[in-house]
Amino acid sequence: MATQPNPPEDASHDFYAYYRFDPSRDTPDSARNTLLVVGALIAAATFQAGINPPGGVWQDKKTVDGVTTHPGKAILGSEKAAFTVFLFLNTLAFSSSLQMITYLIIGCPFYFEVLTAKKVSTSK
Repeated sequence: MATQPNPPEDASHDFYAYYRFDPSRDTPDSARNTLLVVGALIAAATFQAGINPPGGVWQDKKTVDGVTTHPGKAILGSEKAAFTVFLFLNTLAFSSSLQMITYLIIGCPFYFEVLTAKKVSTSK
C-alpha cells in the first residue's frame, strides 16, 4: 500500500495537498458526505441550467434577423452547435451526479425513499 506524504500545515503552501483525503485525519464517512454534498450541488446546478438555459428564453413571437422566434424556446437554441454541446454536457453532468449519489447512498437509511424520489423526478 502506498503511503501519502504528510499534508502541509498551511493551505497556502500547497492547496491541493492540504485538502487531499488523508486516512489518518479523515474518515470514509466524512469523505462520502462531502461527495454527497458536491453531487447534490452539481445536480441542482445542472437541473437549473436545463430549466433556464444560458441566454434565457424568447418571451414573445417576433422576427430577429429574418428568423421568427417562438416564446419559451431557448435563445441559445438558434446556435445549433453551441446548444447541442451545452445540452450534451449538461445532461452528462446531471446524470453522473445522480448516479454518484445513488452509489453513495446504497445501504443508508431511507435509500429506497431517495431512489424512488429520484426515479419519479427523472421520469417526468
